[in-house]
Amino acid sequence: MDRVNPGHAPIGSGTWQPARRSPPRRRRPSSQEPARAPYPAHWEADIALRDGSAAHLRPILPSDAEALQRFHERQSEQSRYLRFFAPMPRLSTKDLERFTVVDHRDRVAFVVLVGTEIIAVGRYDRIGPDEAEVAFNVSDSRQGTGLGSVLLEHLAAAARERGIGTFTAEVLPQNTKMFHVFSEAGFDVSRAYDDGVVQVSFRIDPTARSLAVMAEREHRAESQAMERLLHPSSVLLVGVSTRADSPGGRFLTALEASGFDGGIHVVARDAFEIRGHPAHARIADVPGPVDLAVIALRPEACLDAIEECAAIGVRSVVIPTEGFSDTTDGRRLQRELVARARRHGMRLLGPGSFGFLRTGKDPLSVSLSPALPAAGRVALAGQSSALTAMLLAGVDARGVGLHEFVGVGNRADVSLNDCLQHWEDDDRIDVIGLALESMGNPRKFSRIARRLTRRTPLIVLRPPSPGSVLPPGHDVRRSTLPRRALDQVLEAAGVVQTGSVEHLMDVVDALGRQGLPHGTRVGLLSNTPALGAALRGAADESGMHVVADNRSVPLAADQRLVQRAFTSMAALGHVDVVIAGVLDPLTGDSVEVIRQMSLVARHSEVVLLVCLITSQDRFEKVRRAVRADASLPPVHATPSHAVRAATGMLAALRRPAVGEADPAVRDDVDRAGARALVERLVPQRGAGPVPLDAEDVSSLLAAYGIPVLRSIRVADAQEAVSAAEELGYPVALKSTDPVLRHRADLGGVRLGLADDAQLRRAHEEMRRELSFSSAPLEVQSMAAAGVPVVVRSTEDPSLGPVVSLSLAGDATDLLDDIAYAIPPLSEQAASALVDAPATAVKLRGVRGLPPADRAALADIVVRVGLLAEDLPEVAQLELYPVVVAHSGAAVVGARVDLARAPNRTDGARRVLGTVGDWMDDDSTSR
Repeated sequence: MDRVNPGHAPIGSGTWQPARRSPPRRRRPSSQEPARAPYPAHWEADIALRDGSAAHLRPILPSDAEALQRFHERQSEQSRYLRFFAPMPRLSTKDLERFTVVDHRDRVAFVVLVGTEIIAVGRYDRIGPDEAEVAFNVSDSRQGTGLGSVLLEHLAAAARERGIGTFTAEVLPQNTKMFHVFSEAGFDVSRAYDDGVVQVSFRIDPTARSLAVMAEREHRAESQAMERLLHPSSVLLVGVSTRADSPGGRFLTALEASGFDGGIHVVARDAFEIRGHPAHARIADVPGPVDLAVIALRPEACLDAIEECAAIGVRSVVIPTEGFSDTTDGRRLQRELVARARRHGMRLLGPGSFGFLRTGKDPLSVSLSPALPAAGRVALAGQSSALTAMLLAGVDARGVGLHEFVGVGNRADVSLNDCLQHWEDDDRIDVIGLALESMGNPRKFSRIARRLTRRTPLIVLRPPSPGSVLPPGHDVRRSTLPRRALDQVLEAAGVVQTGSVEHLMDVVDALGRQGLPHGTRVGLLSNTPALGAALRGAADESGMHVVADNRSVPLAADQRLVQRAFTSMAALGHVDVVIAGVLDPLTGDSVEVIRQMSLVARHSEVVLLVCLITSQDRFEKVRRAVRADASLPPVHATPSHAVRAATGMLAALRRPAVGEADPAVRDDVDRAGARALVERLVPQRGAGPVPLDAEDVSSLLAAYGIPVLRSIRVADAQEAVSAAEELGYPVALKSTDPVLRHRADLGGVRLGLADDAQLRRAHEEMRRELSFSSAPLEVQSMAAAGVPVVVRSTEDPSLGPVVSLSLAGDATDLLDDIAYAIPPLSEQAASALVDAPATAVKLRGVRGLPPADRAALADIVVRVGLLAEDLPEVAQLELYPVVVAHSGAAVVGARVDLARAPNRTDGARRVLGTVGDWMDDDSTSR
């Protein structure tokens, strides 16, 4: 480790403390040092801090010398003394050069900046082939914001990329902050006390605990950022005019109408006063600091406004401007807008944001909404202004009780993921609804959803559209997988998916009014057989578990008959959900009938949904009553809509598979060996995916406990016989041609060859019939009879590693009967993936065949998931086929393609969405 004095090791959380006075560890002589690596732009990242602010992290540059000097001078005298073991008010020119000139390989340093000022420095210096000494230096004013742990994550990720597996540090016993950084990071830390100094050492491979710690810190920081955004004590409105219909004017109207009692500042060029508020001509004239600024200006003007807002201490920004379209200039402006905001520690909602609002005892509307909805326990968020306006219209039409609403617009910075982080621990929210037009980080979304849906239903609208179509301004990586892959990933995370705004609002309304059903038992009630048949048909089509179906309620003017029939069905405890179909005889009070049924449902702890067939006027009367009274159940005009809403409620009962792979499986993995093999074989920058040869494929899979049936390549019939004698009969004879090797229908495979004569005859026939192919043949051990299955993993630009499974055969591929999941996979999740394809019924035993060993197949799936998670360089992996026998499963063939590792959107370091996420694949490859 570089030191100003050899006896002073840099280790403090806010400082570098004096260490033992012994000679520094030997480093590689300069003559043996490799050439400096190119500037690693993919290491740059925007980060969220514990206090809700943002900062920018990047590798240090020689040009940072002046900023580093200012950082040093701002530190307290005690911090400078503890770092250098001597009063040192300034760094010398030689010290500055030593600290800022690094090779990005053996000597790596990161700086964290807000604006142009450095607020933290972290570095490592290699002291051995697999070992480096690590250090942090955090500004006195920024300690306690989580910078030390973030720097550790990013340094560890960079070190792993450079082949380093262990970090060490020398820490003084009184430096408790540094011990906390290491011990609370989730790594297995060892300590040794010697000569007044504690020697700390730990492996930096991600562990289940370190990833859990990182996720918890990420959750805390992003939740706090939303708290700061959504709860301002002062608001600045930029771009307000005297026109009431201007965007800025509409925000001012909403703010005043909600009863906001904080400070309101207005910037306008055409007035000295607007609605009693003094108007400032420039942002610079506004007395700061200000919690939140709404910038309603044209796109180009927003950039300068961000800088001016930063100068007066604005902490969060909302931009309703729509002009950031899906064009080159629009994307450039949007990226620059986000970069400027984060550079100054601000978070940005928008552009194209509808704003946000909150009801309850502390109401607030910083939005384009003309009025606040009724208070309740539902949280909603959307993206485009058009869709968010439709959501609020649906809220108003149904009388949904809303707690909070956020329109993220183009979600260039603050996204729906941030909303989920904020709402996850809010006990005032019983159900969450999202209108999801695009996903910047679907892997992170599913990770948060798996955690959140264990306690709060999450209902999502994914509008049907071709996968290549994105809303204007939504700058995201495009997935190479079909739409159903993300559908299945979301379903596995416990998300309830809907296809329209009406569908979303129906499910959200039902859950918001009555909560989750206690179970899945459904009762159907109707007062005409025809209506009952329509209800039953819709219920059967949706896969409901119908346990009671009463279609014999008389159609009469006395609607007490319906009430009595409902009471007899609901009060016995045999059903959890009742869908009542009522053909209105057009007499009596329909509202009172529904009210009495609702009273019985509440006392019976049964969820009730009503389908009412009546005149338009009477139906509107009922809808108005339901809108005004949250205790009444939802009322629908058709059986299919009522059943659809109930189906969504029942789907919310589904709990996602949780947990990690069994520790015994994780410990049965040679990660170091696999990593060394991949680093030796991975192609150079810019090269496309490269297939591994059979020997390397077998070695890589063996490192993860996935053996491939042994095969021997042969040149003639005699070599084939010798190979078979070595492997043992029976054997298979196969072409090594990629097109033919698994195609018995094309003559590329002969199975079950029991002796020399059969093998020689098969060899002769294949050489004659496949004369058009020069690929050699191979002899392979035979797998036990079973069901052939295909297991794949794909490194997707958007989703990251994705594992898929299907039964082998052309029919499966043509019908797209393929199941998808995101690793890491627990045994429970792997078993769910195995059972997901429709054709997986063959694995359970059909037509007299014994059931296959699904547990053995699930074990292979878990191991493939671990490999895909650990090795982003594995662009494609295919096990084809995996033959699943009655006992055990054998991998017959395998293929692996390697490529340069992508810059994953959700890896082992905390980052906000960055410019690197928006670049093309080549620019983000490592």
